[in-house]
Amino acid sequence: MYDQLLGGGLGQPGPGEDGPEPDFVTWLLYLDRVEDPGWLGSLARWWHDEVCRVLLPFVHPAGAAAPATSLTAFEQNPGGRGRRRRPERWVDGITPDFAQLSARWFDVAPTSIASELDIFLARFAGGRHVRLQISIGFEGRPGGLPLVLPALVELAGLVGDATDPAYGEIVANAGLLSPATMLDAALGRTAESSAEQSRTHLRGYEWVTVCPRELVPGLGGAERLRTSGAFAEVRPLRHGGALLRATDDPADYRADRVRAAFRALAPVLPPGRPGALPTVPPAGSAMLSAVPGVLAGDPGGHDLSRVVFADPRTVHRQLPGQRLDLGPGLATR
Repeated sequence: MYDQLLGGGLGQPGPGEDGPEPDFVTWLLYLDRVEDPGWLGSLARWWHDEVCRVLLPFVHPAGAAAPATSLTAFEQNPGGRGRRRRPERWVDGITPDFAQLSARWFDVAPTSIASELDIFLARFAGGRHVRLQISIGFEGRPGGLPLVLPALVELAGLVGDATDPAYGEIVANAGLLSPATMLDAALGRTAESSAEQSRTHLRGYEWVTVCPRELVPGLGGAERLRTSGAFAEVRPLRHGGALLRATDDPADYRADRVRAAFRALAPVLPPGRPGALPTVPPAGSAMLSAVPGVLAGDPGGHDLSRVVFADPRTVHRQLPGQRLDLGPGLATR
């Protein structure tokens, strides 16, 4: 269901033969300062075990037959040569040269809440940054999304407390460009440059946003974020960062709720006014290879309705009653 490719992220599921597209949700956490292979290996094992503990029950109900599992590892040596493997266990894919590691559980019992669970760990930006990604689909299981979201938020807090993340987000029923963010795309920033600056400028703002510790003081601290009214939940993280949930229901994160998050986070957002992307990216553009699954069925199409088209440096000069424009959206699901 997901288009999971080496070097790219997880796309959105395609439409079913009948009825609306199935729900899906993607969880992302970005880490930096990860050059130590021993630490990264320990993190990979711990994260996989926590994901299985928290999320696998949604695709593998108690007493049901175990779902099918697919594991893929990609290794790259210092000379740049790559090798793709199919390890039998997650831990077998954690080698000194591992660059990407993924697992998928599918063909689950009819009584399961979710139809598919994908996890993906990848190094990028010269191995200095790591992306942890989880995607869950609900094909043929309407109503399952709200049951899983609290577990994903709790997992973001758990991993955020343990790792001092550089950025994170949870996005429901919307395409992604990971390891770039939608704000990166609208600003024309590469994933690498955005990641390198992630402790100077916040990389984006989504339904759930994980803000790194260096940026929280510039927002007035957790208490000021709470009193801003922009967030339904502000959760301080152990290392000083903050988990920010904009609304109770991700379907409500649109229009004025997006504008409220933008205003609250403006002091730490990258400067510049976002702009609409070309309908079809130029040949050779990174946008063409970033996440083919997101582009499938709508080449070059991106939902920018969660991006405010204004320079955050000018928000304080906004006239009373002046509305902030949002980027163009795609057709409603």
